Amino acid sequence: MLKLLKVMATTGGGSIVTMLLGLATNKVVAVVLGPSGVGLLASYRVIQDTVTGLGTLGGTAAQVQALSSVEGEARQRRLSACVWLTLTGMAIFTAVLLLGAPAIAEHFFRDPSPDIVLAVRCMVVTFCVSIAGLIAVGFVNVSGAIGWLVMTQIVVSTSALVAAWPLARLAGQGFQLGYVALIFVPLIVQLMLGTVMCWRLGWLPQIGAALRRAPHRDDMLHFLNFFVANLGGGLISSACMLALRATIIETDGQHLNGLFQASWTLTQQNLTLLVSSFGIYLLPKLASTHDPQERRIFLNDALPLVIVLTVPMAGVGLLFMPLVLRILYSAEFLPAIEPLRWMLLGNLSSALISLYVNLLLARGRPMTSAVTEVGWYIGFSGTGMALLTGHVDPAILGVSRLEALGLAFFVFNTLRLVSLIVFCRHAIPYFPSAYVWRIGGTCAAMLAIAAWIGWSAHEVNWFVSLPAAVGICAAPLLLLNRQRFDQLRSMLRARLAR
Repeated sequence: MLKLLKVMATTGGGSIVTMLLGLATNKVVAVVLGPSGVGLLASYRVIQDTVTGLGTLGGTAAQVQALSSVEGEARQRRLSACVWLTLTGMAIFTAVLLLGAPAIAEHFFRDPSPDIVLAVRCMVVTFCVSIAGLIAVGFVNVSGAIGWLVMTQIVVSTSALVAAWPLARLAGQGFQLGYVALIFVPLIVQLMLGTVMCWRLGWLPQIGAALRRAPHRDDMLHFLNFFVANLGGGLISSACMLALRATIIETDGQHLNGLFQASWTLTQQNLTLLVSSFGIYLLPKLASTHDPQERRIFLNDALPLVIVLTVPMAGVGLLFMPLVLRILYSAEFLPAIEPLRWMLLGNLSSALISLYVNLLLARGRPMTSAVTEVGWYIGFSGTGMALLTGHVDPAILGVSRLEALGLAFFVFNTLRLVSLIVFCRHAIPYFPSAYVWRIGGTCAAMLAIAAWIGWSAHEVNWFVSLPAAVGICAAPLLLLNRQRFDQLRSMLRARLAR
């Protein structure tokens, strides 16, 4: 418990700095490019995220799980399989980007111009750099060098902020490669730092040895479940998200895509701040814990912390949505409040889903995680496309099409969490204790109150929102039992004393 708190304090502090730098970067890009430019940049990011997610084949989670669960010669064999799978993924999806660029420009961007085609082909560079950087950081994670990972996050985010203004100006003048460069700069910094850290930790000689030996059949089979889950599930999930983005662009243009991207980014940055605080430690810890009772105790300690730390961030966001959008974007983005409030409500489910996904991956069940992820993407994207194309009328529920996208996000997040809880109860087996359920129910109620206070407001009511924010930030800490509260207080005092 205390180790988890220390890890969350270390990575959480770095994540706060990273999030603030990321928000500043978003502000610069939003001011320079406006909603339409933000929407176009989001389109390039979707392509980048799609090919990167698929190009890792087995996924970075498979890398961490496979290498953390063995030692010695067995680890070297698995390292060989990991390296060769990574090179294979690079080769396959480099060809996909080079050959498929015209189709991507025409059917996704809805703009088959030569500039868009060239920019998509140039994303081969960002893709390969991204894959190499992720794998390098994965090796650092296996070594447990958490402080170095935090430093990498901060330096990468700083580089993105420094490059944001000149590159956004370039993109705003119509140069499509400016959008690609906005993605490329932080990725190349991550790769450079990851390479240096791998050298300092002694991974480079091991990687060189792995390249000189053929991967063993048993080790390839170990990655097979992750490979099938990541590639198969990733293809379906990516296709769903690409289809949804293309539908938004076709029906309402890049302006609405930019509004949706603003709400999506704020939600994901809010979640990433929390998930990155425990995810770095959680996966290798669960992969190396083979005793069911020890694992159950660890999870019953981790879940309350995840819940307690999620509620203040999401609750404050719900209370101050108009102010947040004005500060981090501009007044043009205020319509993004409609989906944002539902997405912030769904943040609690998203955080708990991340913990359960780490549990499944650590126990070698990537297919289950992939099935629930695919179900979420099919449900969310399919509902979104039905709403945007008029097959389903959101007026039945009394909401706009943009707000209906946020509502769909919330509903399918909740369904995915329920399915994971039910499965893990029978298959792992793990089911949260009554204490965890009490904290979860109370914190969910507080989120609902915050949403009710700020639901329809386009201006912040300070006399109501400020006291409510103080209560929502303080109340979750009181839900921790005395031992957990004392540990958290001692840890924070030690950090402040430094």
